[in-house]
Amino acid sequence: MTAWLLAATAHAQEARRDASAPPAPAPVVTRAPELIEAVAPEYPAEALAAKLEATVPIEIDIDATGSVAAVRVAAPVGHGFDEAAVAAAKQYKFRPAEIDGKPGAITIETSIHFRLETVTVPEPAPAVPAGPETSLSGTVRERGTRKKLAGASVGIPALGEETSTDADGRFHFDRLPVGSHQLVIVLTGHDRAVEPVTLVDGRPADVDVYLKPTLAGTYETTVQGEREKLEVTRRSLERRELTTVPGTFGDPLRVIQNLPGLARSPWASGLLLIRGSNPNDSGVFVDGHWIPLLYHFLGGPSILNAEFLDSIDLYPGGYPARFGRYSGGIIEVNTRPTASDGFHGSAKIDLLDTGVYLRAPITDDVTFAAAGRRSYIDAILPLVLPKPDPGDTLVVVPVYWDYQARLDVALPDRGKLTLSAFGSDDKLEILRSTAETAAEFDLDTHIGFHRLRIGYVRPIGPTLKLTLSQIFGIDELRLNAGDQTATELTNKSAGTRVRVSGDVAEDLTLDTGLDLDYRDTFYDLHIANNRDFHQLGTQVDIPPELIQRTIDVYGLGAYLELGWAVLPRLRLIPSLRFDSYLLNGKVRSSFDPRMVVRWKATDDTTLKAYVGMFHEPPSPETLDAVYGNTNLGIQSALHSGVGVEQKVGKRVTLDAELYYNWRWDFATFTDEVVRRDDGTLRRLNFDNLAVGSSYGLEILIKHEVTDRFYGWISYTLSRSVVRRIPDDPLVPQAFDQTHNFIGVASWRFADGWEAGLRFRLTTGRPITPVIGATFNADTNAFTPVNGDSRSARRDTFHELDVRIDKTWTFDTWQIGVYVDVINVYNAENAEATQYDYRFQHTAPVRGVPIVPTLGVKGQW
Repeated sequence: MTAWLLAATAHAQEARRDASAPPAPAPVVTRAPELIEAVAPEYPAEALAAKLEATVPIEIDIDATGSVAAVRVAAPVGHGFDEAAVAAAKQYKFRPAEIDGKPGAITIETSIHFRLETVTVPEPAPAVPAGPETSLSGTVRERGTRKKLAGASVGIPALGEETSTDADGRFHFDRLPVGSHQLVIVLTGHDRAVEPVTLVDGRPADVDVYLKPTLAGTYETTVQGEREKLEVTRRSLERRELTTVPGTFGDPLRVIQNLPGLARSPWASGLLLIRGSNPNDSGVFVDGHWIPLLYHFLGGPSILNAEFLDSIDLYPGGYPARFGRYSGGIIEVNTRPTASDGFHGSAKIDLLDTGVYLRAPITDDVTFAAAGRRSYIDAILPLVLPKPDPGDTLVVVPVYWDYQARLDVALPDRGKLTLSAFGSDDKLEILRSTAETAAEFDLDTHIGFHRLRIGYVRPIGPTLKLTLSQIFGIDELRLNAGDQTATELTNKSAGTRVRVSGDVAEDLTLDTGLDLDYRDTFYDLHIANNRDFHQLGTQVDIPPELIQRTIDVYGLGAYLELGWAVLPRLRLIPSLRFDSYLLNGKVRSSFDPRMVVRWKATDDTTLKAYVGMFHEPPSPETLDAVYGNTNLGIQSALHSGVGVEQKVGKRVTLDAELYYNWRWDFATFTDEVVRRDDGTLRRLNFDNLAVGSSYGLEILIKHEVTDRFYGWISYTLSRSVVRRIPDDPLVPQAFDQTHNFIGVASWRFADGWEAGLRFRLTTGRPITPVIGATFNADTNAFTPVNGDSRSARRDTFHELDVRIDKTWTFDTWQIGVYVDVINVYNAENAEATQYDYRFQHTAPVRGVPIVPTLGVKGQW
């Protein structure tokens, strides 16, 4: 006798808001809804008779209690499948989503699959008296990650028994006859599993069943990028996009350099070149606090382990009022809260470094995670380099390590306490050296920083959230350029942030707070001291001496930002930020009014515009009483822009923006001489004389992550100019790049294979040409004669990168191998120019050649 067994379950693939409703005021979905009970639909009789199968895409509205409020068919398929899918989905039960830490309504998209499987059921044996019985329980987990899976359909076809797993992945059957049985487990997004079990009289059984993820991956609700936007431009990426982009070696923080608004960094150095601003004019914030650097030396990886990252957001302009003290852009990084779902970890090993991540619960309310990484190219290269001959070029390599640790404690009244520590360390080492070369080439170069953060989050009433955060840090920088020049910098810092955010009315959201920053910068310099005016411009050799300077900088900021739904489709986001500074003993202040407008013209089209003021204090070294100018003022910038966000079909989005930024009162070096009160003369050193502007068009066409593909096209057309002093002409900014095109695509295949490519095409940056040379008899050397400042450009940069991943998945762990090749066709992109001693012949100094990297990564 043959029977038809129906396997139909549902899973949520992404979260999105109902486009026809006014934008909900909650800014962040803090927990995705979880399916805890799924009901198999009735197979339509018409389709069953015709042996038809189908997949019905549906939208489910889930209320704040986890109940299904409404179900809609996104694309009808007919034959009774649509009605059956809706009827089944209305019986689903969910653990509700949390928005800002409290239950809230959400809409998810999912599909219900109708599949027919032929199962041969033995003819029933003649009736006999009932035999011994027992019970069967178990847990359904995902293979490779051991994640507990809710909503899986578990059945014993021969006995006609069926149930579903709960929120903890558990299932249970009572009064089953002893003997051998076949468990059939089905969950959308995973391969069907058949598990044999043997039940023994008087012994309740408990089993673990592992389901292998299909191409669609595990059940999850994607909330990244679906937060309500209270800013004009925020560009975010999903986790899969962050770890498999070619040319990034799986480093999430390197992926942001492939988005519009960031210019290509020369030598793969990792400089943040956002909309024509200098690298120091843009800030990086981790969990709300500033850090001094994002990448290791010489284009190395980022300073944070990928497993520690929860979200990465790029604000190229018009950033939110909770950030200040920068005139360029902002990169916001939030670390991932630890979880109490057992002991987990991962490891990654490649030709450059090894990184390890571990996560474990300590108690039900206390969880801990730690990660570390160390490079070893300094240990490997000596094994493969040939023995040096006299006159060989020295080999210099970076040596780096970093660490992260986080402890999360759940407190009463939904409070959460976090203690975290992280830091990094870099230095340069010479692999080939003798006693003579070690003395001649002393590369005592080191940079490092360390941070300790304490955070506390809890709700205030039903709609608001309080966030408190305190951080302490120390930064160290040491540069040695030989016997005549050495610099050592130590920066001690502390910061406090208080933030209140959430709903204050049905159509009004609030984000307000205070932030306090303190930095004590100590300089230890071994340089030639030419502060006396009578020595300026002379050829006298000034012996180096030890100079020690200390500069204190305090900053107090207060901000208020409102999100006001004026009309169902029109949203205004006005904000105001006030900053007060104590800069080396002198008080400064600034006001930053800002306005963002977002109008949802249609369900698929949003128009946006913004204008706002942004201020930035001068860097500490320019404020020194002797070598700087204590009277420097605050540097100013105006950001403005208009744009459109367009949904093109179901999976593709277009984000286009025209922007214009104006900068003035920027500190620049000057050789002007001023008279002191006592009548003596001194250099002014620095003054607020520089002005500049940047303007352009940014386009991002993005195909969201699907079962088999993700990708995007990024294009930036920009122009950035600067005038250093009033009488100078406007010249291109040092890193100005007119055209910047990046294309990324990645395909996922069966059996754990994934392949992707990245192509980059960028206009060369400005250079000042050498048009001749003169001979200096005093120095017995030629001196170059330069043309107009930055009147030429380097050749166009182009590069193709390829990455291939292969992953093997086992029950409790998984392992993968990847090959990531930078510059596949070995393009000779020139990053500098080398001249002969007469400056008559030149040779290009090429950038990164073809660099293949083989790596292994594991997860358990």
